[in-house]
Amino acid sequence: MKASIILLAFGVAVSAAALPAGADILKGDRFIAAMKDNTVSGKTGDGTAYNEYFLPGGSATYTDAAGARVNGRWSLDSSGDVCVSWQRSVPIAEGCFRVTTDGRSVSWQQKSAQADATLRGSVTTTYLTR
Repeated sequence: MKASIILLAFGVAVSAAALPAGADILKGDRFIAAMKDNTVSGKTGDGTAYNEYFLPGGSATYTDAAGARVNGRWSLDSSGDVCVSWQRSVPIAEGCFRVTTDGRSVSWQQKSAQADATLRGSVTTTYLTR
């Protein structure tokens, strides 16, 4: 049942697919550098626009066009993947994700779901060209 809730929230089912050509995995320090001074923007399963902010030290914030604002925490697991938890329910999944970028497109992949969003700002682009 939890998997179907996650799929509904993201509206996208994922099979175990390979990364797209040109995709870059953001693990560990690469995630931290890419998120610094940046905003992740996307849409929930019902089409509501949202923004996520990941601050150094593990603070995270979710805001959406419907007026919701929820604080949370992020951390890195032993594989360097990003784990996110929220203080209360939000219409996007929480848990641990493999984060990939391809230009300004960001994908958050769990075992049973994927979300696509856009990174607003230039840190990822600058970081990936080094």
